[in-house]
Amino acid sequence: MAETRAEIEILGQRLVVRGEGTPEYIRHLADYLDTRVRTVREQARVYDPLRLSLLAGLHVADELFRTRESEAALVARVDRLIERLDDVLEARSPRRRLDEGTPSEA
Repeated sequence: MAETRAEIEILGQRLVVRGEGTPEYIRHLADYLDTRVRTVREQARVYDPLRLSLLAGLHVADELFRTRESEAALVARVDRLIERLDDVLEARSPRRRLDEGTPSEA
């Protein structure tokens, strides 16, 4: 994907950033981060922009790690279900019964 530029605003600070994705996508990311920073400011009553940014970054990193863990658990569960389904289908397969010498049901 080509690198694009977008003007964003976080905590009232405007800047032009380059990144992958459309300018709309980059602005959407900036809006999300700005919301997280403002939430941290309201909850923690921290007003220093650097500290706010660091705390918001930790919150976003926590979200990312928890989402990855949840996704991995879901993938593992789906894999187990697929394996069980494969076992059931294989056990009921007429071809398997023929291979084992059991007459198939037509």
